[in-house]
Amino acid sequence: MTAGLMPVRRRRRWGKYVMPYLFIAVPMISSIFFLLIPMVVSFWWSLNDYSGIQPPRFIGLQNYVELFTHDKIFLQSLGNTTLFVLLGMSIGPTLGLLTAILLNQKVNFQALFRTAYYLPVMTSLVVVSTIWVMLYNQNGLFNSILTGIGLQSVRWLSNPQIALVSVTLASIWQGFGFETVVFLAALQSIPRELYEAAMIDGANGPQQFRYITLPSLRFVIAFVYIYGIIGSYQVFDQVFVMTNGGPVHSTSTVVYYLFAKFQDLRLGYASAIAYILFAILVVFSLVQLRLSRERD
Repeated sequence: MTAGLMPVRRRRRWGKYVMPYLFIAVPMISSIFFLLIPMVVSFWWSLNDYSGIQPPRFIGLQNYVELFTHDKIFLQSLGNTTLFVLLGMSIGPTLGLLTAILLNQKVNFQALFRTAYYLPVMTSLVVVSTIWVMLYNQNGLFNSILTGIGLQSVRWLSNPQIALVSVTLASIWQGFGFETVVFLAALQSIPRELYEAAMIDGANGPQQFRYITLPSLRFVIAFVYIYGIIGSYQVFDQVFVMTNGGPVHSTSTVVYYLFAKFQDLRLGYASAIAYILFAILVVFSLVQLRLSRERD
């Protein structure tokens, strides 16, 4: 009798775990076919001279060597991307933190302001970029204001000296609402008792910010910066819509240059660019993972 019950119990036990395993299997299989396998294939392409038409010709690390030794446009694109990251991450989080501090006060129409600041984040980057192209236009709002006060109009997107800065400003405007919401949530989690105790001890506003607010936000600040850097290194939409990489490659970024090489059917070369970007993002992702573990 006991022997006869064993198969029944085993079937029940397996039946208990069938559905969970099926739910796990779907994303696992999808990840293998749409993520892991394409990554392996792309890495193989990066070691070949491959156009997608002719059979691949193995050349080892020649694509990587050429990128860093002979391809001035790639080096310029990498420099442009790094400058975009530095400009964006030096202004965006600071602006987001200041806005969050203001919204954390008791002000009228607080919910309206929160929605207004976050609305650009929910808007498509293509739409936002198109709006800013119209603002930067020769007869756009910005130049109309400049000429209205007696100054000369500015070639915001056609001057190689300021085109990248113009794209960066549009990106900061579109993205700092996310940082505002993150900082605002973190500010509201700080116990009010800490500020009340500091006020009793005679601490003024700047002292409370230095000794209470900043230490309490250190992990959130680290998350915002790492997350922002990872996203900024993948910038593409704004460049594609606003400048198409010009003028004179002054706004070309790593992802845009990768896209251009795919259009030229240099699939092996483009795959090498993708893996260089992948290596950069892995470094920052590991930093974020370590910070998350330290917080836990």
